[in-house]
Amino acid sequence: MTAPASSSRRDFLRASVLASAVFGSEAALVANDSRKADGNSGKARNVIFMVSDGMNHGALTLAKNYRSLFEQKSTHWTQLYRERPIVRALMETFSANSIVTDSAAAASAWGAGHRVQNGKINVLHDGRHATPLHQVLQKAGFKTGLVSTATITHATPAGFAANAESRASEEIIATQYLDRRVDVLLGGGQKFFSPQLCQWYRDAGYDLVQNRDALLKLPAGKTDRLLGLFSDSHIPFTIDRNHDAKLAAEVPTLAELTQVALNRLAPSANGFFLLVEGARIDHAGHHNDAAASIHDQLAFDDAICTVVEFIDKHPDTLLIITTDHGCGGIQMNGVNPTDKQAMNPGVYSASNAAFERIRGFKHSFEWMKQQGVDGLSGPRLGDTLHQHTGIRFDEKDLKELQGLKLSVAPVFQKYHGIGWTSGNHTGELVEFCALGPGSQHFPAYMENREIHDLVLKAMALA
Repeated sequence: MTAPASSSRRDFLRASVLASAVFGSEAALVANDSRKADGNSGKARNVIFMVSDGMNHGALTLAKNYRSLFEQKSTHWTQLYRERPIVRALMETFSANSIVTDSAAAASAWGAGHRVQNGKINVLHDGRHATPLHQVLQKAGFKTGLVSTATITHATPAGFAANAESRASEEIIATQYLDRRVDVLLGGGQKFFSPQLCQWYRDAGYDLVQNRDALLKLPAGKTDRLLGLFSDSHIPFTIDRNHDAKLAAEVPTLAELTQVALNRLAPSANGFFLLVEGARIDHAGHHNDAAASIHDQLAFDDAICTVVEFIDKHPDTLLIITTDHGCGGIQMNGVNPTDKQAMNPGVYSASNAAFERIRGFKHSFEWMKQQGVDGLSGPRLGDTLHQHTGIRFDEKDLKELQGLKLSVAPVFQKYHGIGWTSGNHTGELVEFCALGPGSQHFPAYMENREIHDLVLKAMALA
């Protein structure tokens, strides 16, 4: 016989109280409205704004699954949700002219509070230049820093400090950073900084570093402005860095870049704003490269750990973690066993074994093409792909894989279960979370352009 509704409610409440007593703070945290939790009130002296560019929920999930299944630990991002008074929200990502944004328009929405057309950096429809966040904060006495695994002049960092009719004007953006005296600039993009421009940076008081060793040898207490350029174009994918000793010695991780930026900005008398972008998750999405996506998402997650350690020592810091848009629609799909005599023939029971194959990947598609793999065919292609991915492809699949074009994604999906919807940006609602003073200002649903004013409000500047 079914219990009366009132009795069921009493039993539920009794069970909830018991759960709080047994499981302690974690259960209590779940029960609290995090927007009212202690530590959210007051002014944010510092703001760290972290962007996993091009990340949909599928990319977040795959990185979490990789870390839990193969490293036996949680991602730092999901651990925050379990242990801290995080404010979570969904964010709409439209640009001024499209329900699917590009990174330039998305960063401009955050950086100046206006929706602009795709491809533009803080330039409104009538040609007026919106004032980017860097200039607002600099005028108020804050230091600013931009960190990215793309070229440092790329769309996302530029949206917080520059104005340009076209995101492709990266030489102009590089000069604007100097003219506007952005305090810390760390990323790729050496080709956009001529020797003359680099000298002008030095003359303006910037330290200039161009390799990992020089970066890590910088004194922690030094407060001069800093320009770090670690690749001619984008910083290499993490999966390539992890399997190439020379790259690992020359190129810093995103966590290392973040730590040095914090070392430079933290002594500021009035506080700072720091953007940290994991840019290559987006590039992996455009390439439909599952292994590259997962490893760069994990590198971003390691940077979250670096930031949280800083926040534990500087609780007057507001942390924001989000993405500008999805890219590629990456998702783990259920995999059924092909052997009818399998010991476990249940629905999707081959999913774990399929996902396990992603561990065998040692390099990105980008790296393979740079090594000439896209020009191979037949047994040579098969042997080379086996060396780089751990997978033995059959003859039919090898014919499909020639050239390593975007259309090869369904072939790889047959082996590891990870699929894509396209090589383009996607228009879904995305993850947004905030921790620390001012986080209570962010509602559970927002448009991307609302973030700008809410950040200023958290810093008591609006």
